[in-house]
Amino acid sequence: MDQQTYIVTFEGVSDFDAQRYAEELQDALLDASPDITVRRIRENPLAQDFGAALILILGVPAVVAAVKAVGDWFLFRDNATLKWKNANGELVVEGINSKNAAELAQLLVRKK
Repeated sequence: MDQQTYIVTFEGVSDFDAQRYAEELQDALLDASPDITVRRIRENPLAQDFGAALILILGVPAVVAAVKAVGDWFLFRDNATLKWKNANGELVVEGINSKNAAELAQLLVRKK
């Protein structure tokens, strides 16, 4: 099965909020599908926190579950902005609507 790796960061929020958002989104993604691998990382290796960014590993079957989990998470964090990066580029997502959900899904399934 092809898997893709993504780095997800939280833009325009305090370090405290980014850490909280990372924990919340990690939990939502892990609950969404057993095919999603996610762990928190520190953007600054010298910081003394649990990490305010996520490394996400997805296979194609997990894409729909991941997009749904992100959409559900945005219901409670509608002011949040996520930046998804992989080898193919990056996508900034501010809330989930039909257009950016499709863009996110396309980014997640695009081959290297």
